[in-house]
Amino acid sequence: MKQRQARTLTPSLRWLALGLLAVGGLGGLLFVLAVIVNARDERLSATARTLLTAPANRYAPAENIYVALQGFDAPPAESVIAVGEARIGQYDRSEPDGSRSTDAPRLGFRGDISFIHPLESSVWTEAPEHEAQITALLADNHELMERYLDLLLLRGYYETARPQALAPAAAAPSEVRRLFLAQLALQMRAAHPFERQLGLAELEGDIGLWRRVLTGEGTLRWKMLAIAFLQSDFLLLADLIADPAVQLAPGEEYAAALVPLFDAADFDLAPALAAEFRVQAATLRAVEAESPRVGQAWLGRVAGRLTDHFLKADATVNLLAQETVAWMAAAGDPAEFNRLTRSPTPPAAGGGMSLLPLSYNPLGRALAAELTEPYRLYPPRAWDQAALQRLVRAGYEIRQQHVTPAAVAAFLAAHPRWATHPASGSAFIWDRASGELHVQTLAQHPATWRFGIRIWQAPALAPRPAAR
Repeated sequence: MKQRQARTLTPSLRWLALGLLAVGGLGGLLFVLAVIVNARDERLSATARTLLTAPANRYAPAENIYVALQGFDAPPAESVIAVGEARIGQYDRSEPDGSRSTDAPRLGFRGDISFIHPLESSVWTEAPEHEAQITALLADNHELMERYLDLLLLRGYYETARPQALAPAAAAPSEVRRLFLAQLALQMRAAHPFERQLGLAELEGDIGLWRRVLTGEGTLRWKMLAIAFLQSDFLLLADLIADPAVQLAPGEEYAAALVPLFDAADFDLAPALAAEFRVQAATLRAVEAESPRVGQAWLGRVAGRLTDHFLKADATVNLLAQETVAWMAAAGDPAEFNRLTRSPTPPAAGGGMSLLPLSYNPLGRALAAELTEPYRLYPPRAWDQAALQRLVRAGYEIRQQHVTPAAVAAFLAAHPRWATHPASGSAFIWDRASGELHVQTLAQHPATWRFGIRIWQAPALAPRPAAR
């Protein structure tokens, strides 16, 4: 019985062994072919070389917002420009991995300003409820507030640090800005007209500051922070406009200064995507230039060499350039953006991201797609901010022209430039019952963020006393 079973199984085992040998041999052949296919790197394309060339820096350090932000938390009584330059210089002289010595002590924000929520609720109504706390915080953070006001005077924004993923990232002055906005909300209620005009001038200056950051030369991080800060400025401005007790000077010329509508090109994130490309390319080069893996086990060294073989630096940079150019075109054109985001094939994949053994630069293809896929999130956020500016301008015009609630819908229909989303063309939503006007947003935002404003209504006249 056992002999018959052995005779029956022997041919099957032989065929199984032959099959395993054939599969192993085919796998080995495919691996050898894959090694041959990936033996050489590409040359940099003309597109990649063009994107690698950054625009010229037109700003001296003393007038560059980026440098000041790098040194914004400098030790007390020290120059933010000098400290910012020193930190950038220290990074530029450091090793490619971005390692550098520990910075000196920094001037931090003192106190708690978390009761102010610029993007979620109304700073205009919250500030008077916390006037004593705001006054104390202004005294405790006097130097930081002075530094913030100095930012309003700087001419432009240009990220001067060497492009690399580990470039110095200054902390956003978010707490100081909250205090700045809260202080403006109190100042606009001052008894003296000069104080109120000064507050309006500072708000205009803050809008100008973050517009310069938005249109300056830098990566996405500060572009998106600028958009968020502009949103908080315009929401505060909308609350001022809606309050009948706040005096606003009439006239179209004043509207252009107080409630500006930025040029559409200001919201084009294409330059920021080009800056991101330069960071990605430089980081890839830094990884490629790392010293051999000394001290690693032999298995780790083999794995590292295989990774290097199937990740071609120049070919990956070319793929990144190809994808970046496609997203740059989409960032300034909503129609092109919609076409690209609906495309089933990512441009960087070159007809489909394949990880088959015979594909060229498979790891580079995967990396390029991974790095550029998030770009679809950013242009809608910028366009929603452009829509919010239109919304606030509509609120201003409604006040200046004394449009009654019953006539708001007709007014909006007659002025589509102030009443529709610039990217989608969707009309703003007028809720007469609540007296609010809302944007139909394109991007995904936190549910608590405000994209609606209250509309000014004429104060009710006191009834005349009855005749006797």
